[in-house]
Amino acid sequence: MKNGSISSKIRVPILFFLLLILVFIIAVSISTVNRVSREYFSTFFELHQLQIESIIKSSKNMDDAIKLIKEHQNNEGITYAIFHDGIPVLSKGDISVAKGIKERDKLVKTRVNDMRAYGYRFVYHPWRWEVVLVSSPVMPGSVEAANNVMISGISFAAVLFIIGIMAVVNRNLKVPLDRLIRKLREGQPLEYTGVTEFDFLVDAINGSFDSEKEQRLKTEILHRAAVALNESMSLDDTLRTILDAARGLIYADYAAIALFNEKGEFTKIISNGIDTEEIRQRVGMYPRGKGILRMMQLTLTPVRIDDVTKHEAFSGRLPEGHPSIKNFLGYPIFSSNGIPLGSIYFANKTTGSFTEEDERFLMAIASDAAVAIQRVSATEELRRFKKIIDSAFDIVTFTDEEGHIIYVNRAFEELTGYTKSEMSGKELFALNEGAYSEDFYSNIFNSIRSGNPWRGELINRKKNGEEFIVSSVIFPIHSDSGRTINFVSIQRDITEEKKLYAQLLRAQKMEAIGTLAGGIAHDFNNILTAVLGYAEVIKHKISRDDRIYKGIDIIEKSAQQGAALAGRILGITRKEKLELKVVDINAIIKETFDILNRSIPKEIKIELNLKDGISPIKADPTQIQQVIMNLAINAKDSMPDGGTLRIETDRVGRENGAANGIASGSDDGFVKLTVSDTGEGMDNDLQSRVFDPFFTTKETGKGTGLGLYIIHSIVINHGGYINLYSEPGRGTRFNMYFPVCRGEAKDTESFAEEDLAGSGMILVIDDDQNIRELAKDLLESLGYTVITAANGMEGITLFRGKKEEIAIVILDMIMPGMSGSEVFQRLQFIDPAVNVILCSGYSHEGLAGIKELLDSGVKDFVQKPFSRKTIARALKQVLS
Repeated sequence: MKNGSISSKIRVPILFFLLLILVFIIAVSISTVNRVSREYFSTFFELHQLQIESIIKSSKNMDDAIKLIKEHQNNEGITYAIFHDGIPVLSKGDISVAKGIKERDKLVKTRVNDMRAYGYRFVYHPWRWEVVLVSSPVMPGSVEAANNVMISGISFAAVLFIIGIMAVVNRNLKVPLDRLIRKLREGQPLEYTGVTEFDFLVDAINGSFDSEKEQRLKTEILHRAAVALNESMSLDDTLRTILDAARGLIYADYAAIALFNEKGEFTKIISNGIDTEEIRQRVGMYPRGKGILRMMQLTLTPVRIDDVTKHEAFSGRLPEGHPSIKNFLGYPIFSSNGIPLGSIYFANKTTGSFTEEDERFLMAIASDAAVAIQRVSATEELRRFKKIIDSAFDIVTFTDEEGHIIYVNRAFEELTGYTKSEMSGKELFALNEGAYSEDFYSNIFNSIRSGNPWRGELINRKKNGEEFIVSSVIFPIHSDSGRTINFVSIQRDITEEKKLYAQLLRAQKMEAIGTLAGGIAHDFNNILTAVLGYAEVIKHKISRDDRIYKGIDIIEKSAQQGAALAGRILGITRKEKLELKVVDINAIIKETFDILNRSIPKEIKIELNLKDGISPIKADPTQIQQVIMNLAINAKDSMPDGGTLRIETDRVGRENGAANGIASGSDDGFVKLTVSDTGEGMDNDLQSRVFDPFFTTKETGKGTGLGLYIIHSIVINHGGYINLYSEPGRGTRFNMYFPVCRGEAKDTESFAEEDLAGSGMILVIDDDQNIRELAKDLLESLGYTVITAANGMEGITLFRGKKEEIAIVILDMIMPGMSGSEVFQRLQFIDPAVNVILCSGYSHEGLAGIKELLDSGVKDFVQKPFSRKTIARALKQVLS
């Protein structure tokens, strides 16, 4: 018998209760029999007590009394005993009284000849007699037999009653319950038992089974919906999965999920039982939400309607092709932050009207639909975000809260050469590990962990060991609770920008130095003009045999060297007019080779590898020769123990210029000039600075630092470009590219000495008195009449008074008060046909405004310092 079973809970208590009743009945019966017996014996013995007391009182003495009592005993059939002070004086049979009897007790238990019997005791005090009367055995035995019969009958009846009760309980309680329990264990529907209460229980349990089965189906549907949410399904497929299952469980003919925008316009309808897509294609749009659907959009509350046609919100008509609707159940769909996304609808329930249970189930389905919509939206947003990040040119890195990399974008892989798997789990600064101090990294993390983004530049190292510079910003990502959960690093490769910036700084420095040098060269030219000019004047006035001729010749050559130096300075600063002509670069190299053979030590071998029939270029021969000489001298210094100096020429295509940002003037490409040596070579740091002005590796006093700077400037001014290739211990090679020029090299035109003389009045306007005096002496020696003016206003006044006589005006470009440009405009206003020759220490390409004046009517330009021949030729050309 199991604890908690029917037997333990019902049958045992009933049996126990019946046994208690039986015991109670028996106990009552015995008590009643005993009470009746006692009353009977008490009455019987009291009668005999009176008779014995009467005998005792009538007797003369004790013996007399004893004799009479014996006679009475024999006549009545009563056994008795008389005790005097506890000693028997009369006894019939062996009679003993139970001990512990109190004096007041009359009915006592006795034993007669070892048999139990009821006794009656009383005391006769005058004689101190204790008289005990005992009933005859016949009377107590019959009473006991009757008592036993009664008890047995009652017990038998009670047992029959118990058996009957248990049979009834077993038939009407246990057997039906056992059948119900067996069915429950087998999971089968319960059958009616014929017992009303049990049949009510059967109905309740079967109803619970049906409800539980339906709930299980609903749970399975919700589970499938949850599984669908975790799968990579599209929004349409996810919503369709939810609808397919839910529609069958709610037993509705039609189901739909409609999504709408903030204007209430349907953006998507997923239906089951209705082909809304066919309607949309036929009508050209999704059905507009009117009537009940419009009411749901406005109220954003659940709607349950038993008869749609009788509802006040029903518009009276359905979209074309839409089936009729009897009953309706709708529930709004909200996002997690309460924004309405759409609604879910069910219509035409086949088993009656929609219930509150249906509504609660639909609420759960609406929640799943909301999760699906937001999940797909978030997934699409993440997908777009990833595409954007992977399409970015900047490298993007995500880390966990500990700073370990969990994601890098495609730009990171392409730039560094590392893959996502190789970088996963590494530290954020893995690309520059060891490049900076621990304090540097700690300061960055302290900054971003405090919520502040860090910005700066870092030097990273690619997988192949190549270094690159990045502009970096690192910032934290926080959870909704404010805890830092990620770090993001966005880095832009600025290596080329850094190079360009360095070039810009170098260009700005070169421009600043050039401007300074140009100004100095201009003033130097003004000074040299007088020195060179008067040296030439004096030489023409004395003979070669004159003792001062040699000194004057030295002065003239020194002045010419100074002018050449100033010209080179102006050339590298683009303030010197290049004497460009079509030249054969091989011819220039051969002329320079003779000079090099005399100046380069014999330990250094000079090799020429010149391409035959090389195309001509447009260049200043002197400057090209200077380029070759400077490079040769540098090569000599890098080979103190000897080596090979190699000079080569070649023809290359125009793509070489495009690759270096140089557009060729024609389709003919470039002439390549290469000067190389087998000397010490240079490292990368030295190569990056070698073209800077005043940079030199030579000892103080042995180099100016302008050699390569001038070479670079000359090549650039010729429209070309220069490349440097060098390795420590393996020599250096300079490649220079000059645009090819169509045409043939020609000699410059020369004038005979006797052709320089002329006549006419010349007006010289210059603020430098020495130059005015020099011009006067030079031109008067050639036959011209010369008048001078110290400033622009004075010159204008002289010209206005003698414009008919003045043939040419020689005008300085830079003067205090009124510039040469303004003076020219005034002169031209006075006489539009005025002949003006501009004169300046700058070239016409080096000073703003000169070229415009030449285009506006200025006849020619003469650069200081000028010689007697130079100024004479200019005058002859203008006058002719």
